Amino acid sequence: MLKLHFAPLTRSIRIRWLLEELELPYELVRTSFIRDGNKGFAQNTPSGNFPFIEDGGVTLSESGAIVQYILERYGDGRLEPVVGSSNRPAYLRWLHFAEGTAANPINNIVWLTVYRQDADQHVAIIDATRASVEVIFGEVESALADQPFLAGDSLTAADIMMGFTLLSARWLKLLTDRYPRTLDYVDRLMARPALQMSLN
Repeated sequence: MLKLHFAPLTRSIRIRWLLEELELPYELVRTSFIRDGNKGFAQNTPSGNFPFIEDGGVTLSESGAIVQYILERYGDGRLEPVVGSSNRPAYLRWLHFAEGTAANPINNIVWLTVYRQDADQHVAIIDATRASVEVIFGEVESALADQPFLAGDSLTAADIMMGFTLLSARWLKLLTDRYPRTLDYVDRLMARPALQMSLN
């Protein structure tokens, strides 16, 4: 059985959410998150970070890689548009945008305002980083103008990847009512039982 090393409020939420949406059996290994930024946030998992899975002889970290692995091995075509479909490019873009672009400024804000004690000395950097986050929210808002999900009319793994990123932004009070479609989107994701299960 697939084993997921899990801590609340970490990217391991994405993997548990995916597994719940797919209704796949898994073993949850609960591990406390280490908040000591002076130690590089090294976590008590075999890879030293979250998420981390073990699946027979396969071990894997990095949430995007894990999502792709699970879909390829167990998805049976669920939660992703078929190769060659018109929604596939948007799906791939948002699937990787979540960590490749969107998470970076949010991570920087967390580092400067949550884990350091000298945020007042970095106001210009924080403000510039917030501006980058606003650009990202604007892109999401535009993508949701004519469709309920990022890659079309149904939930995909791209929504799971970006959904966690946007949830993090909302928890940090970065996502405001300037982006009503995005807030509605996050609310709809939050209402999904699979995500609710994964937040505990």
